[in-house]
Amino acid sequence: MPRRQVIFQAGNYYHVYNRGNNRQLIFFERDNYIYFLRQLRNHLITNGVDIIAYCLMPNHYHLLVYLQTDNFSELMQSFSLSYTKAIN
Repeated sequence: MPRRQVIFQAGNYYHVYNRGNNRQLIFFERDNYIYFLRQLRNHLITNGVDIIAYCLMPNHYHLLVYLQTDNFSELMQSFSLSYTKAIN
């Protein structure tokens, strides 16, 4: 099933989720969860993204965010890349 193209706009709430490739683990140990949350703060929260709720599972995560910025796609890309590099 193709993914839908979302245009993220400031002033709106979004449910954001991501899963490991082929449902593989993205968190291998406790420190991975902690690092992930720190990176959330560093890349998103300090740049105009409010994290309303989150759920971290061994092979995926869910975020409920409120955007105060229009560059969310770039922020998520930077965040995801930093976490991926750290665990691989």
